[in-house]
Amino acid sequence: MMPVGHAGIYMDRVCADTPVHLRLCRPDEMGVVLSRYHRVADIDWLAIPIIPFLYGVDHPEDVPQFMTLRREADIREQYRLAHLRAIIPDGKNGGPARKGEWVETIGVTYDRRVWGYRIETTAEQDQRLIDALNSRPNRRAYKLRTANCANFAADIVNILYPGLVRENRIADFGLMTPKQVARSIVAYGEAHPEASLTTINIPQIPGTLRRSRPPWGVAESGLKSKRYLFTLLLIQPEVILSCSLVYLGNGRWDPGAGATEISPASWLESRNPILTTVLTRRDRFPDSAGNEAGTEQK
Repeated sequence: MMPVGHAGIYMDRVCADTPVHLRLCRPDEMGVVLSRYHRVADIDWLAIPIIPFLYGVDHPEDVPQFMTLRREADIREQYRLAHLRAIIPDGKNGGPARKGEWVETIGVTYDRRVWGYRIETTAEQDQRLIDALNSRPNRRAYKLRTANCANFAADIVNILYPGLVRENRIADFGLMTPKQVARSIVAYGEAHPEASLTTINIPQIPGTLRRSRPPWGVAESGLKSKRYLFTLLLIQPEVILSCSLVYLGNGRWDPGAGATEISPASWLESRNPILTTVLTRRDRFPDSAGNEAGTEQK
């Protein structure tokens, strides 16, 4: 209905015994992405390991360099059979599962560009999140207005950092959006250098699938989406004027400013390039003699 994108939370020290039960990671694991979906079985959220979430395969060396619609469906079905069959059952006569929102949990970079905004958490914060999600029923709760994917992402961040994410009541008319969650995290990171804010860009895999577009806020969608713009210009031009004023005053924000690109090849060069962008950042400062010195900062 609205081109606002999708939101999920990647935790590098949180893993899963099953897609619906969390635990701390072992040393050889890279964490999971937690996301809420409108209708996947009768559950509220899924935890998918980062490589399958991004590319639909278990190992970086198996990431395809070019994607077609048929190959994308095959990769997702193979992953379902190996890891999600208990949640997403077979189709008729034991055939492939019916297409549904479960496909959005696997190989997202075939359909989308992904922006990431990383801040540090402690082991205590990670355990608090695990306890919170494991202790409450994981039953479908999606509501567009009050419990969408961005609301879930905001709830996760607020478990880790209470009060960090709040809705933009002006530019988004009170609806939580993925862009607002990201904007809140960036604002926090810029105000707290100790959080080691890093912005990353994971590009869409080349192929024959439609190229993705940037995510928008609510007022921004009214201005930039042809679906709404031309209709509103004809029947309610005052709405466009209102959206323009709200967006220009409170909604403008570039989600990709200063982003470091993480390509499929990066996962082969580094165990986890998302972490490497933080671990190898160099801050420079003058030493006691007035010369520049450098230090690695985690």
